[in-house]
Amino acid sequence: YGKTLIVRNKMSPDSFVQLSMQLAHYRLYGKIVSQYEPVLTKGFYHGRTEAMRTATDKAATFCKTWTNPSATDEQKLLTLREATVYHSSGIKNALTGKGIERHLFALKCIAEKNNIPTPGFFSSNAYAKLNHTILSTSNCGNPSLRLFGFGPVVQDGFGIGYIIRDGGVQYSISTKHRQTERFAHTLKQTLIDMGKLLQPTTSLKVECSITGKQNFEMNKATTEYLEAYCDTYGEGPQSTVSFSSSTVGPPPATPRAPSAGFARVLQKQSSMSLKRLSSFGVDITPKEENRKNL
Repeated sequence: YGKTLIVRNKMSPDSFVQLSMQLAHYRLYGKIVSQYEPVLTKGFYHGRTEAMRTATDKAATFCKTWTNPSATDEQKLLTLREATVYHSSGIKNALTGKGIERHLFALKCIAEKNNIPTPGFFSSNAYAKLNHTILSTSNCGNPSLRLFGFGPVVQDGFGIGYIIRDGGVQYSISTKHRQTERFAHTLKQTLIDMGKLLQPTTSLKVECSITGKQNFEMNKATTEYLEAYCDTYGEGPQSTVSFSSSTVGPPPATPRAPSAGFARVLQKQSSMSLKRLSSFGVDITPKEENRKNL
């Protein structure tokens, strides 16, 4: 599935895919890591990009809920929707110039260039961890491209380029020292699991209404047919059939009592002779007034 199905379920395709990558990494390594997505700021003069970080508190709740065996499908779907809405709001802020990461980076570069002391925030562990991007991702929306990818930005990270199409999502995953193939398999299974909770774009509902009288007649006809079929090979609940070398079908394991079911059906539906019908161990002699017709 791709963009069409996700949009029909009233979620952002890009936010959906971003969260799938974070969940795949969490399933594989058990950690919420820094994830980067560039957002174009073409609406501004000389605008380039702003950084969007997928690793939010909503995304963390989403990952923990989906890896909880006791979580219900309703809880999983709720956290998925909340995380996608929160991610989409961050994308909107970045598009409209309300992001902070590029602004902070510019202040740091200006300070270093002019030998101005920088605040301790820029040397903190939190800022260092934020900029150690394990999952560096980017979405290329050009449908004419077949594949799109790039390398990781840190030694222990992944570089993931993806293209969201109407009927599918294509990934290009690269890394230097991590388990690329294993991550790809985990991501595929994650997308399958997420897709199971989505409502299909089309559905077909088939109903059959049968009255009590119709149901009785159907059961009666089915019972008679099955009894007749089983008696063909001596497998009915009450038949004793004598098989010879010319009789078609395997011999019965044990003898059974006579049954009139098969003979009755054959009398109605076949052209077998009366003598042949009598060989099935049932007295089916017709009434005197009908003997001449036979």
